[in-house]
Amino acid sequence: MEREPEVWALRTALGECRGGAARILVIEGAAGCGKSELIDSLAEWADEDDLVLRAFGSPTERDLPLGLLRQLTGDAPAGAFPEVTAAPDGTPQVSAMREFQAALERLSAARPVVISVDDVHHADSASLRYLLHIVRHSRSTRMLLVLTKPLHQDTQDASFGTELLRSRNVRRIRLRRLTPEGCRRVAASTPGPTPREALSDELHVISGGNPLLLRALLEEHRSTPATTDDFRPEQGGLFGQAVLTCLRHSGPRMLDLGAALAVLGDAYTPERAGRLLGVPAFSAAQSVASLSASGVLSGHRFPHPHTQTAVLDQVPAKVLAGLHLRTAELLHVEGESVTKVAGHLLDAAQLGGSLTVPPWAVGVLREATEDLLTHSDLGRATQALELAHELSGDEQQRVDIKTRLAAVTWRVNPGRAEKHLSAPLAVLRAGRLASERLAPLAELLTCQGRVAEAGEVMSEILRETVAGSTGSPDRTGFGTRPDRTANTPGARTGHPRGPGGGTPEQGAGSSTETLAAERFLRTVALTDDTLEPVMRALRAVTYFGRPERAAACCRELIAEAERQKAPAWQALFSSALGAVLLRLSDLSAAEDYARRALDCLPEQSSSAFAGSPAATLIRARTLMGDHAAVARQLHQPVADTLFKSTHGLSYLRARGHYLMATHQLHAALGDFLEAGRLAGSWGVDRPAVLPWRTDAADVLFRLGETQRARALVDQQFADPDARRPWVRGISLRLRAVTSDPRQRLALLNQSADELGRSGDRVELARTLADLSRALRAVSEPVRADAEIRKAWNLARECGAEALCEEFSPELGPEDRMRRRGAPEEFCSDLDTKLSDSERRVATLAASGYTNREISLKLHITVSTVEQHLTRVYRKLNITRRQDLPVDLHLSVSTAEAVR
Repeated sequence: MEREPEVWALRTALGECRGGAARILVIEGAAGCGKSELIDSLAEWADEDDLVLRAFGSPTERDLPLGLLRQLTGDAPAGAFPEVTAAPDGTPQVSAMREFQAALERLSAARPVVISVDDVHHADSASLRYLLHIVRHSRSTRMLLVLTKPLHQDTQDASFGTELLRSRNVRRIRLRRLTPEGCRRVAASTPGPTPREALSDELHVISGGNPLLLRALLEEHRSTPATTDDFRPEQGGLFGQAVLTCLRHSGPRMLDLGAALAVLGDAYTPERAGRLLGVPAFSAAQSVASLSASGVLSGHRFPHPHTQTAVLDQVPAKVLAGLHLRTAELLHVEGESVTKVAGHLLDAAQLGGSLTVPPWAVGVLREATEDLLTHSDLGRATQALELAHELSGDEQQRVDIKTRLAAVTWRVNPGRAEKHLSAPLAVLRAGRLASERLAPLAELLTCQGRVAEAGEVMSEILRETVAGSTGSPDRTGFGTRPDRTANTPGARTGHPRGPGGGTPEQGAGSSTETLAAERFLRTVALTDDTLEPVMRALRAVTYFGRPERAAACCRELIAEAERQKAPAWQALFSSALGAVLLRLSDLSAAEDYARRALDCLPEQSSSAFAGSPAATLIRARTLMGDHAAVARQLHQPVADTLFKSTHGLSYLRARGHYLMATHQLHAALGDFLEAGRLAGSWGVDRPAVLPWRTDAADVLFRLGETQRARALVDQQFADPDARRPWVRGISLRLRAVTSDPRQRLALLNQSADELGRSGDRVELARTLADLSRALRAVSEPVRADAEIRKAWNLARECGAEALCEEFSPELGPEDRMRRRGAPEEFCSDLDTKLSDSERRVATLAASGYTNREISLKLHITVSTVEQHLTRVYRKLNITRRQDLPVDLHLSVSTAEAVR
């Protein structure tokens, strides 16, 4: 296909030869483009009157004098040609060439002589001299001489090509690669299933239009199952073999060149390729041009990955590794970017090459890491640091690399990041860690929540500061090492910082600081360096500011972590969001985000960080009443370092709540007290984050140890955090337990007010339930019913089914009966009977709000509230407020409007 003009030229020359004219044709083309196929057609077209003399050039016979000429004379009648000879030095004698020419003329006088020489560039020098003599002296000979040669390879005798150019009797035929249309026509004419048009176009791209490569692809396609949509050449199959054939026929060392080009990629220049192969630049450029003409290359690149794979499959891994290493050295000397240089070092290492690395390699790898991180290539950045660590022979430098590796790995795998710090800690404990490396190590440990180990480093910082006896303030960015006796009740120390579970610094939480934290979160760019302050700001907003604003920030940060392809950061912010939602009593959403955080972690059981989302999951499911799921979660293995980290504090508290809910009170008390002991010893005892004292007091009250419980509540009241609504509300509820009935009512009302401000509806529901019990104790059943309604509704609204079950026995008989009825029928009835305004008013009234409170909440007059309730009573056929269904709000589509 697409060879019609060339075939016509060859047939015309044969006809002219038969008519008595001498014709000389040179067929040029790249390897695989059909030169041999075209010249072989001459033998098929010859008739009985034609004398066909054929010869084939071969690299193995280039040094055999007159080897090619003897092939030609072997096809002639016996005695037609004189014996061909050459001088001892291989040079043919002029007289011998004249005798050969005379014999050729005698033969052509009797019949047309067709001489075909395939791959003439491989002919020996002596044979070329004979052929040149024929070209010069055959103008009147009835002869057709056809030669084939590649486009970019010279013969042994440079004058041969020049003479061909000078001769007016020589015509050239250049074979080009097939066009896309030509490839489609070849595919259509090939036996077997015809490839679809899109595949034919792809085959043209893979083959580069080279007929040999195309035929190999079509043959492989014919043997591919018809159900296969995605065609791929078989490794080591016909296509790969055809590519190697083209390489061999394109010139010497072409396989080496192909490997070098694959390694160099866009960094190719003829000079660089020449230096890699040890050949002149012009030779490398000529070889590239030859492969490009054949379609094996497109410019200096392989046109398709399959072609490159076919080449590289033939190159040993160690050879490729050596090419990558030499390329790295070459690019480094020439001042190319560190990322490109490091890429070749990494490829050499991955191929198993023996790296005899120059001294600059470690520095290049470390510098390239930062550039790779800028472009969000976390995998390659991690590999660069790992290789730098492997190649470094300096202990302090290895500590630096491991510390940075831990920070980088934190983006994708917290468990592995935590393991990376084992080596720096070992150097520290051996007393060999340089002072300038202490602060970065301490900060990263606190970032991971490993405050116990961070304390070791901070103690060393303090020791060296004191040893310096300069009296200068600490410039490390860390406070002094917390006193190990800091677990004294009510004591307050400095607080390490960390994104995974550390608590904010002492004094954090003023309105000015929380506003500054919100501004910081709105403007900061998320990077390795800003991760820790971002998490510190999130905690400040969560525990000391506006948790709902913290939730919005978490969602934005999750999206940014996803954009940066940092799954561990997604886990980090999902875990933080789960904790915020738990504080806001959105149990279902808290469970969902905790589960998402765990799903982002590849090694949950080896990561201490996994304890934080697991804790949120345990607490949410405990409140939701799914104790079986919690039990399964608690049976999951945890990291050995969990309880040496702040993540372990959250886990202990969550497990304690589950144990308390399942009536394992002594075990629950043990977990709460252990959490408090650890928090105190690490200097992170903040009731705003971990109210372990009221947790333990709740258990102690149930165990009848009132005096111990009261002491713990008093300690929590003495803490500065007790000024905050959430801590104060919880503390007031527990203090009310041991107060006299009238004082108890006042304390519980205060607790309800504080918790209402905090946004924690679960804790508010507990307080309202206690308030209901206190009202019954002083014989106020109507108010008690209203409060227990509120408590039950809040618990149901949050999804706290465990609390709903706890409160249900305290509901009035009518409420319990309605709750056991058919809620679907009731909801449908309400939908048709009540207007939106009536629903909103009825919802609040059912929850225990007074008419005045409803008017303030909905911004309407008290008279309007009364009118709405009158219509609700009439439509529901009831006569009083207490008859409103306790779960009325569940049937109201506009429930959000009353919050």
